[in-house]
Amino acid sequence: MSILKKISIAVLASAAMTAGASAADPVIDYTPAPTQPAYSDPGFDWNRFYAGVNGAYVNAASDVWGIGAIAGMNTQFDQMVFGFEVGAQANYDGGTYYGAQYDLTGRAGYLVSDDVLLYGVGGIGYHFDDAVGIVGAGIEFAVSDDLTLGSEYNWSFYEGGTSSHAIDAKARWYFN
Repeated sequence: MSILKKISIAVLASAAMTAGASAADPVIDYTPAPTQPAYSDPGFDWNRFYAGVNGAYVNAASDVWGIGAIAGMNTQFDQMVFGFEVGAQANYDGGTYYGAQYDLTGRAGYLVSDDVLLYGVGGIGYHFDDAVGIVGAGIEFAVSDDLTLGSEYNWSFYEGGTSSHAIDAKARWYFN
C-alpha cells in the first residue's frame, strides 16, 4: 500500500470519527435575548386639552334627561392622570325644559392600560337654581388618537339634605 493511500484512509477515518462525535454534542445558542422591542407604541396621550359632549340621565325631584357640553385639561404623571372639567347641561322632563346644570369638577385617575382611565370626581355645581357638592367616578376609553368615550356617575348633594344622581355618557375630543 502506497503512502498516499495510507494518508487518504487516515484522513477519511478521522473525518468520519469527528463527524460522529460532533453530532452528539448539544447545540447551545449563545445569542442574547433582546431586552426591549425595537419599537413600542406610546399609547394615548392624556396630557392635553379636550372638549366634548355628554348625554345624561338625572334622578332629581323627577327623572330627567340632559344634553350638554364639556371642556377640560389633563396632566399625566406616569400612570396617574389629574385634571379639571367644566360642563353645562340642559335637562328635559318629557320634552319640557326642566332646568340647567353647571359643574366645575376635578379629576384624579389611574391608567389601567395606555388607553383606559379609571378616575374619581369631586367638585361644585349649580343645579336647578341650587348650589351643590359633587362626588363621583368614571371610566374613559381611548378609541383613536384624539377621541375618547366614557361614562360617569355623579352624586350631587344639596344644602337642605336632598341629593340627585346622574349617569352620563361622554365623548371627548383631545387637542394637541
